[in-house]
Amino acid sequence: MNMDNVKQNIGNRGPDEGPCGSIYLSRWSFLVLVIAATLIFSGCETEDCVNCIDIPPPVVPTGVHSISRDNEVWVQWYDLSYFPYDGQYNENVVSYIIYSRFYQDGDEYNSGREFYYIGEVAWDAPFDQVNGLHKFVDSEAVNGERYEYAVASVNASGHESALSYELVTDAPLPHSLAPETLYDANGGNAHLSQFDFSLMDYGRDQGYPGFNADIQVYFEENIPYVQTVRQAVVLQDFGVFTDSENNLIFEGVSWAPESGYSSTGNLELIPGHIYVVKISEYPAGTHYAKFGVLSAEAGTVEFIWAYQTIAGLPELSVPDEDNNPGPKSELISL
Repeated sequence: MNMDNVKQNIGNRGPDEGPCGSIYLSRWSFLVLVIAATLIFSGCETEDCVNCIDIPPPVVPTGVHSISRDNEVWVQWYDLSYFPYDGQYNENVVSYIIYSRFYQDGDEYNSGREFYYIGEVAWDAPFDQVNGLHKFVDSEAVNGERYEYAVASVNASGHESALSYELVTDAPLPHSLAPETLYDANGGNAHLSQFDFSLMDYGRDQGYPGFNADIQVYFEENIPYVQTVRQAVVLQDFGVFTDSENNLIFEGVSWAPESGYSSTGNLELIPGHIYVVKISEYPAGTHYAKFGVLSAEAGTVEFIWAYQTIAGLPELSVPDEDNNPGPKSELISL
């Protein structure tokens, strides 16, 4: 935060005022004496004009949401702007503070739950001006853990708003670092036609220990299809998710549905579509996965995938030294 800007915006009070809000006093004005005494006792100093006035706490950030990544979570929220706002410094909001905590189902009903400080974003940090979104990257989130996030705004007087009201939970999950290719089960590379989501990066390696295929790709009259390999697996075509340039929007599917899965276990594969996979088996429980088709031609299907390692959790939005989501030295209660 640029303190010169703070002084400039808060120190300019009008023609009858001196530096740091002090007033050129008339010896006949009792009211002015009272105001001056108030400023003195409030801790006003020549080099620190922030303490000269009491700015009310800023409003609560809105639109807080998250995007799951691989060992990482993006927390986003809307930019807070006050009138008049022209992209310049505004003493009402100078930064945003991001809080986190471990989360379990039902925690949202605990009004005494505690959040821990994980980072701060300056009011003028680069952000998505098209959508008006700020972003904080929790790079210390760990796959297989569930987190809850909240955001507060801070003004030039150091006052902090209440925590954001949205319930924002997230569970980072592994996904493919590069596109995978599956081949036609009826062709010359049949040994590369199946995929086991639980093996993740080794998912198409039929020789890998514990390989147990979930899906298989095959072609009929040059049309690609996917089918389940065992009864524990069901599929659902969630539809097309592409941008104006036909690029796949993999984050478009963030949650696996409870119903709507194919009864036949056999679906046509269409580029630009995202498919949800539900895998239910004992004793591992139910796990969810998704894959998006990038291309399908000449007996091959190129796709990307994500797999939720937490049993029973349908969330599918996209170095583990310990299970701590990061240094959280300060805590706050709701």
